[in-house]
Amino acid sequence: MNSKFNIEKNIYFMAIFIALIGLFLIVIRSDRFLEFRYFTDSANAQVLSQSTEKLNELYERPSFLMLVHEDDQSLATSIKGMLERLDKEVIEQSIEEPLSLTANYNGIIIATENLDALPDKELLIEYATSGGSIFFATRPSPGPSLSSLYQQLGIVEIGNFIENNGIELSHSFFDSSFSQSFLSQQIRNSSLAVRLDVKTRLYANASDGTPLLWTVPLGSGKIIVFNGSMFSNSAQGALFIKGVQLMLPTFIYPVMNAKVTALEGFPFPIASGRHEDGVTNEEYYRQNFWPNMERLEAKYDLNYTASYVATFEDDVIDFNSNDLSSSQENTDFYGRELIRMGGELAIQGYNHFPINRLAEEEILSQMQNVAQRINHALPNYQVQSYIPVKQSTPLDPVPTMQLVLPELQAVLVNVDHPTMQVDGVAVLPKTMSGFTSTEFTDWLVFNQVAISGYFSQSIMPQSFLTNTSLEADMQDFGAFQKQLKKDVPWLRGMTLSSAAETVKHYTFSHIYEEPTENGITFHLDSLSQPSYFYFSTERSITDTKNCEIQKIGEDLYLVEVNDLTFEIGLDG
Repeated sequence: MNSKFNIEKNIYFMAIFIALIGLFLIVIRSDRFLEFRYFTDSANAQVLSQSTEKLNELYERPSFLMLVHEDDQSLATSIKGMLERLDKEVIEQSIEEPLSLTANYNGIIIATENLDALPDKELLIEYATSGGSIFFATRPSPGPSLSSLYQQLGIVEIGNFIENNGIELSHSFFDSSFSQSFLSQQIRNSSLAVRLDVKTRLYANASDGTPLLWTVPLGSGKIIVFNGSMFSNSAQGALFIKGVQLMLPTFIYPVMNAKVTALEGFPFPIASGRHEDGVTNEEYYRQNFWPNMERLEAKYDLNYTASYVATFEDDVIDFNSNDLSSSQENTDFYGRELIRMGGELAIQGYNHFPINRLAEEEILSQMQNVAQRINHALPNYQVQSYIPVKQSTPLDPVPTMQLVLPELQAVLVNVDHPTMQVDGVAVLPKTMSGFTSTEFTDWLVFNQVAISGYFSQSIMPQSFLTNTSLEADMQDFGAFQKQLKKDVPWLRGMTLSSAAETVKHYTFSHIYEEPTENGITFHLDSLSQPSYFYFSTERSITDTKNCEIQKIGEDLYLVEVNDLTFEIGLDG
């Protein structure tokens, strides 16, 4: 009797449990839950600020003297931009002008190969032997000045100019094998054939063994030499960042700490017909492609941003709210699935054609049509991100688009570094495209992560309409994400609009340094909670206040900050 009662009781509790699970599934798939989810996620981070004028009076920001020459103007422009994005002040001076050692700067950067234009080489060497740091940021040209300076640069023997490829790091930037070796023919430098003194410390060389980046002590100071020519391209400035870090005993700069995974042109109108695998095209995406994307998103916390495209037609077709076409049904399904996964529905456009040359009325008509279709899928959803098709001036249509999509604040395009436009729109770089990484894309990702703590990967789901390599591509995509999780586990998977919020901190926040007896106190003029920095030092960290620190590389730390003032204690 008791046994029968226990069985009935267990069945009763099991039925309640199943009912609760069913109710939970109904709730999370309801429109109300979706609205709560995306209204909650769109809340901006809290911003704190304090008087910049007062900070300028009390504390200092690190500054560098940059010696330039008119023949190397593109190099100087690139280096100045990189330093300013590191939140460092730059004092620009022609290398032909007399050098002053009384000015208050933290180091000298030589942004020209023309050393013969330097009038006072002895004064430069005196600056280093007295405790200063000098960074030769491009390989020098042979001439009388180099002949008299090469030994102080840590060089024993100099040969001819050579062209080389690839980068191998002697000391990895991050704690990873991913960021150690990049053997791509697309990574090019013009260098001098040199043999180095045993006193030097090598940080990077080319694939053929040519030394590229090294340091050498000089008196109580230090010389840093980059024996290459790539810093004119600021997108490949990771070794420049390393060189500047080596100039100072401590170095800090803002980063975004964000990775973006974009599904370009998705959802899209899936063509009728059958896939080569035997199922219909729609079944292929629902049963094969999407489950794989869901699995990888859940495993690696990718928070996809998908850029919706409404049609492949040229002309704008009025949207009917009673439209039950498979195209609209797919928009409804994938749009809602994205939001439930923590992702974002952005727009690519009405169709695949560039809109930068369309009349304003045409752009407005297309955007209104797209907005109606998205509102059908996600009622009251505010589109915040735009991933345009390739076009010459992708940002030009944004003000017109904002008349229909007023919350639009993020654009993903082919640029070298993140920027904030005067209208408040964040522009973020496309770092790599495709499911598969290469030595060169690994190099580009490494540079972006080292420079700004950010990178993006764009993939094109439409390719599988005619491509049967889904399994191989998913394996490559998964392998790349697995390597990233191992190498840079701190990097946050974010939607494009969420990453855009971090651009404000990366672009506008200024950090002031107050040396103390036991370390450094840092003061920020503005802060988006949380904000992140890379901090490098060879000294041991003893304690911290108002910040959290994570070691991520040799003498390199990720700092998370939620207060305008924070402290890092150092020994020695």
